Amino acid sequence: MDEATEHVRALARRVVAAALELGPLRAALLAGSGARGDADRYSDVDLLLYVDEPVEEGRLERLCEALGGERLLRLGPELVQFEVGGVAVQVVYYTLARLDDELDTALVRHEEVIDSPNQKLLSGLLEGLVLHGEDVVAPRRERAEAYPEPLRRAAIEQHWQFFPLWYYGPAMAGRDAELWRLDMLLDASFNLLGVLAALNRVWYARFQLKRVRAFEAKLRLAPPRLADRLESLFALPPDEAADELARLVVETKALVEAELPDLELPLRRGPGERLQPWSL
Repeated sequence: MDEATEHVRALARRVVAAALELGPLRAALLAGSGARGDADRYSDVDLLLYVDEPVEEGRLERLCEALGGERLLRLGPELVQFEVGGVAVQVVYYTLARLDDELDTALVRHEEVIDSPNQKLLSGLLEGLVLHGEDVVAPRRERAEAYPEPLRRAAIEQHWQFFPLWYYGPAMAGRDAELWRLDMLLDASFNLLGVLAALNRVWYARFQLKRVRAFEAKLRLAPPRLADRLESLFALPPDEAADELARLVVETKALVEAELPDLELPLRRGPGERLQPWSL
């Protein structure tokens, strides 16, 4: 464990100890880079504190004061950020009832979670470092490890949306549409990641997606050099970027069809098709 990760974890334990002094706490989970072990000197402490009942008003402010925190920012009803020794600390109080409801939403009412930032929470639940209440976290972590087949299929279908830049490339060249073209590339990149995440039963949220190569490493089924190729889309000339996007779509489609041959994945325009100019 490197020095930055060790420092983040030590500070997180200080926060949990101070939180226990202020009131009942069923469990505490460190999320993010401090939990994964890849923190650096820009990392923050990302803590989820689980309770039975919503905490009383002012407890987060008292927690900041007990730690000698500075620059307190309230980011939500039960979420604050403050600094301790120059390190940003984000703390949220979460009721177990709310956590269980979000697990039900993902695992039972799956259609509500496909584009939800709550998938980030579920990923954090799996990757997080338990600092208190292992017996409380363990059964819920076991639930989060499940990725139901209906959700898998629904997420693939919902993310299967790609504007066919390869088809419209010649027409767009003279239309001063560069920002829009880049936006289409960005949407396509995130949708490809969403399709592949679902195919591999990996929780995925476009919201604050970072460390794309670490995310790629979780994907057993993926086009080769996925992260490098996605990034290259924004550096290549427009025609080459469109062709590379088409290749990524075709390769991803083949991977899905090999696993789920009955799942229909339509494309508005197939790779290789080109819009032809009309003539008078």
